[in-house]
Amino acid sequence: MKIRTLKYIILAIVPILLFGCREERRVISPIVPGGDRIILLEEFTGKGCSNCPKGSREIENLLSLYPENLVVVSIHAGFFANPDFFKIGEHDLRTEEGEALFDYLGPNSGYPAGVVDRTYFNGELQLTASAWAGYIGNEIEEDPLVEFQISRDYNGQDRTIRVSLNGRAKASVSGDLRASVMILENGIVDAQDDFEAGGVVEDYVHKHVLRDMLTKFDGESFATDLLVGEAFDLEFSGTIDPDWNDSRIDIVAFITNVKSGEGTFEVLQAGQLHLVD
Repeated sequence: MKIRTLKYIILAIVPILLFGCREERRVISPIVPGGDRIILLEEFTGKGCSNCPKGSREIENLLSLYPENLVVVSIHAGFFANPDFFKIGEHDLRTEEGEALFDYLGPNSGYPAGVVDRTYFNGELQLTASAWAGYIGNEIEEDPLVEFQISRDYNGQDRTIRVSLNGRAKASVSGDLRASVMILENGIVDAQDDFEAGGVVEDYVHKHVLRDMLTKFDGESFATDLLVGEAFDLEFSGTIDPDWNDSRIDIVAFITNVKSGEGTFEVLQAGQLHLVD
């Protein structure tokens, strides 16, 4: 009797062990937030940073989760982006504005680091990759204080561009309101140190790379306060470098509320548009 009971127990446990050890494929389903907030994630990276590709892969996961509500900028700046220290690949992906942002949003405590809406969380501005998802998920449910549309006029012959931001305040806002416009390039093939891949990957594909800005690195002031429903119309112009692939260029714009006395410069809303259709 006892032997028979033990046999039934074993037969019942075996299927559980077999199926319980089977690895489930991770499926990322897009999340539709309750509002129309668009979050800005500024990632600091460099070709000499062997851990940075892990952060880049996390970014792609986040973009899969929030395809309509997340804008990402990858800023090559600082020590690990300096070719004097890391002679990796062909291109120097640093920019003057990126180096200025590295200091403005610093100090940097390690790579990869990301800044979410230029907002402090638990006293920290630059966050490790493992923390991005949680704070983005919280921020994305907040209603934006301003809204705007991006439009562009691009001449493919002389590669001149004019970007317009047309928006309004959804709530009364006070502070030094600034607009920033960034030019990003996707699909840049160049070498990258990648610890998870076992070393330098010669044909690594760099995405969301900051190439230039049509504004000052910390934004262009346009108002000191906005009342509910008050509109703003802004225009910025520049030139797209002929060495960049204009079919892979994105325009990123965002509005910040800088309060120097409080030491804050939070992003109120962001947006993104392809240079060419």
